[in-house]
Amino acid sequence: MSTVEAPSRLFEEIATLFASGPSRQDVLDFRPSDAAIQRASELLELNRQDRLDDELRCELDQYTQAELLMRLVKARIRADQVQDEKTS
Repeated sequence: MSTVEAPSRLFEEIATLFASGPSRQDVLDFRPSDAAIQRASELLELNRQDRLDDELRCELDQYTQAELLMRLVKARIRADQVQDEKTS
């Protein structure tokens, strides 16, 4: 039997961003909400204290994956912009 965890607040924010049909600049300008940043900080502090249970560890992993996804997307957009400037 498989279970699907609820997405982290940050994944929800990213899904909302991409569902809105953002421009490249919108994606580059994206920043997590204060609430998402606060939650990530709480999870990181619990991790430092070695107080994460499996559910919280999964939530922290989602924040890590979401951050990696956005870094990759933004890096590709920036690389495309550089390439576009070179060919212009």
